[in-house]
Amino acid sequence: MIYKKRQWDDSPVPFIYVDNFLDEKTCLELHDECLNAPRGGWTLFSRAGSEMEEYNDLFYTKTAHRVTYDLFHSGEFIYELEQLTGIVGLMPDPHLVGAGFSRFRKGSDLKIHYDFNWNDRLRLHRKLTCFLFLNPNWKDSWGGHQQYYWNREGELIDEVAPMFNRFVMFENKPQWPYHSVRQVSAPKNQVRTALRIFYYVSSSEYDKNDPPHRSIYDTDEYTHTRLYDE
Repeated sequence: MIYKKRQWDDSPVPFIYVDNFLDEKTCLELHDECLNAPRGGWTLFSRAGSEMEEYNDLFYTKTAHRVTYDLFHSGEFIYELEQLTGIVGLMPDPHLVGAGFSRFRKGSDLKIHYDFNWNDRLRLHRKLTCFLFLNPNWKDSWGGHQQYYWNREGELIDEVAPMFNRFVMFENKPQWPYHSVRQVSAPKNQVRTALRIFYYVSSSEYDKNDPPHRSIYDTDEYTHTRLYDE
């Protein structure tokens, strides 16, 4: 994704989208899991006229669990995100607070808002929001677009349609960006689906009364060498 760095740096809202992000088979499996995930794990988010179904029990969804923890939470992927965004020290959330699958049915949307900034489970600040859209044969006229605004009054900057296998990422800043999800107007049997992943950073400093140090032994002698030569 590093080829998207100029787009990230030049955008009024730091965001990118990447099409054909995963292989088609995996993305179709994710779509099926999102539609058929066990009913007991779903919750309904509603606030100020907004409405969205959420599911974060990915233990029960084999492909989503694998993709999340083997890809999105991997050191290699996070390093690539850091190179792209210039944000150092990104951390995934193994608990998926507010993340996981999302579903929007006909008539559902999210009103203009900015995101929660603090994960109380991790005690870290939210820094990146990512979506992988899972909607085969989605039509632009069906809505569900991710929309970005200059202000709460709705001055539109840009929008991204929730097309199949499209990865979208934007940076969370203090009280910004304002964004929304355009109302879904798809046929009743079509659901806007996505897998959501959030990343966090720490703003804390080390404790001056307990500064960083290596493991402490009786001697300061120290070696650390490669065990096998390749």
